[in-house]
Amino acid sequence: MLPDQRIKFCGVTHPADVEPCVLAGAWAIGAVMTPHGPRGLDATAARAVMAEVPDGVERVGVFVEPDPDHVALAVRECSLTRVQLHGDVDVAAIAAAAGVPVTVAVALEDADSIARAEAIACDLVLFDAAVPGAHGGTGVRADWSLLEQRRPARAFALAGGLTPEVVGDAVRRVRPFVLDVSSGVEGDVVGRKDAGRVRAFAEAARAAAMEEAA
Repeated sequence: MLPDQRIKFCGVTHPADVEPCVLAGAWAIGAVMTPHGPRGLDATAARAVMAEVPDGVERVGVFVEPDPDHVALAVRECSLTRVQLHGDVDVAAIAAAAGVPVTVAVALEDADSIARAEAIACDLVLFDAAVPGAHGGTGVRADWSLLEQRRPARAFALAGGLTPEVVGDAVRRVRPFVLDVSSGVEGDVVGRKDAGRVRAFAEAARAAAMEEAA
């Protein structure tokens, strides 16, 4: 895969699902460390998942409107190397408490969403589908056309409805720095990654990235 095309497999809920993601070339493994949604993990489950992530792969804790002290504790207990924030958050306070790079999720609603994202003081912004009351993992595709019309002036991640079947188009059309996939590589059980779909996603992303580089 190209150096600037990275994949984060998010919403991992079981330690056994880490290995196929790593073998597929994961840049990062994400665990939802909040009670929100069907992939939310408690502290014990999150530690078990992150314990399987090898050095060299980012360990990302995903939080929805967390308290800075809660994030700092999770960073220490789970050896997180990055945190991802959703909702109304004090980015500066959480970044100071966590002491690791911060990704901030932005709902891709309109062109103004991109302008707002460019102004956020964080390490990476993640554009996700705008679904009222939800914070990712919905399987709803983000509106890629907005990013085609106004490409952000900073590196960004793309989430929202990515699957092995459509990721190639996402790479060709949007050229994100990071691809963030959760439900799109699951099997019949919510939260459990399907090794075949994980591999197919990575292969499709790699093929499209190679086409763009040619």
